[in-house]
Amino acid sequence: MVQYLYVALAAAATAVTAKISVKVHRNLEVNKQSNVSLVDSLKEHTTTSQAAVKSLLAKQVESTAVEVATTWIDCSMYIDKAPADLIKEIAALAGVKSIDEPVVIALDKPQEGVKPTSQTVDAVNQWGINKIQAPALWAKGIKGDGIVVASVDTGVRYTHESLKSNWRQEYGWFDPYNKSELPNDPWGHGTHTMGTMVGTTQGIGVAPNAKWMACMGCNYLCYQYQLMQCAQFLLCPHDKDGGNPDCSKAPHVINNSYGAYYASYWMEDAITAWRTAGIIPVFSNGNDGSNGCAYSGYPGASPQVIGVGATDSTEHLAYFSSLGPSVTNRLKPDISAPGVDIVSAAIYDDTSLVWNSGTSMAAPHIAGTVALYLSVNKGATYDQVYTALTNNVDTDTLSPPNKTCGGIPNTQYPNHLFGYGRLNVFKAVTAPPSTPRPTLPP
Repeated sequence: MVQYLYVALAAAATAVTAKISVKVHRNLEVNKQSNVSLVDSLKEHTTTSQAAVKSLLAKQVESTAVEVATTWIDCSMYIDKAPADLIKEIAALAGVKSIDEPVVIALDKPQEGVKPTSQTVDAVNQWGINKIQAPALWAKGIKGDGIVVASVDTGVRYTHESLKSNWRQEYGWFDPYNKSELPNDPWGHGTHTMGTMVGTTQGIGVAPNAKWMACMGCNYLCYQYQLMQCAQFLLCPHDKDGGNPDCSKAPHVINNSYGAYYASYWMEDAITAWRTAGIIPVFSNGNDGSNGCAYSGYPGASPQVIGVGATDSTEHLAYFSSLGPSVTNRLKPDISAPGVDIVSAAIYDDTSLVWNSGTSMAAPHIAGTVALYLSVNKGATYDQVYTALTNNVDTDTLSPPNKTCGGIPNTQYPNHLFGYGRLNVFKAVTAPPSTPRPTLPP
């Protein structure tokens, strides 16, 4: 596995964001800009803006051990084994915005343990599923039909009884590490989160009739290059080797249960591309609650995503759930969902279950909810989804910790503890539509 030593980001990369201004961005989202045209423009932009760096590197690659790779979704170039003098030459080029070490994130799971099957089958549905009132929607026939959810995680055990029937096989898997043919999960984190989104047995999944696809962005550690490869795959799916793309196979919502405290918004261009294509990004907000206020994890702290905190079965904020505000003083988390002692699919065999705790477990409840909402509200925009979820939360039953973050009292909502409140999927989907709350700066 290659860990790239430097990331050279072309200065022109900022032009992608500049060209897609906030107002234009919203129009593109409403108009559902073709993924094909978006991808073509991103690729063309990357080729043009990186030409000078590639010209400089051409001789180095031929004569030394220097290795180079590019991701077009964020106009980045990954350079391995580059000598110091070469880095200085690259930095001197007018088109280079910055040179950084690539981000590496460790999956953070505060609690984990296997529960015997006998302890879980007694419940028709798991506690988190009941708490958000998903079964009340199922009773109305709303189970996520026609929607594809995606996961960037450690993979998925696709043969698990709860996941085998709803894997979207065509363009439904990419492994940037090993180019494996079929979904697999050596660590279990991704199987668990996918089970919470769309699991079909033992009441573990929020949207059991939705289809799923996945990309292995994390192999225990989550490396920036592989995460960006996954971001590209989900914007425009391709085969296992990166060929034969079919952008029409992109998902409707993407769950991302990873992150860390960063002041640098390293994933923003990729998130912007997802949003421009009408894809809803959901991220866990982090497990650094013990560090106090203003410790929301990124990318969950991005203003362009739904950042999710965690609650327990007694309506307390999970002790580990990261607190806001974000490093740019924005509200985070945006919303909270069940994230303590969550039972879902495991990798030990095709029927095993495991309980996990973390905001990693809370975010899939939101992603599954988005699938339910979109199955009823076809073509809804991010702002419409965000408004439906945050306008229809539960707050009266919550037991907030004795903390004040960002100057907002713990009993005033929204706050930097729970966000707007705890998810209620039944109210979010059945409430009359309201004016979308802008989620990006004017």
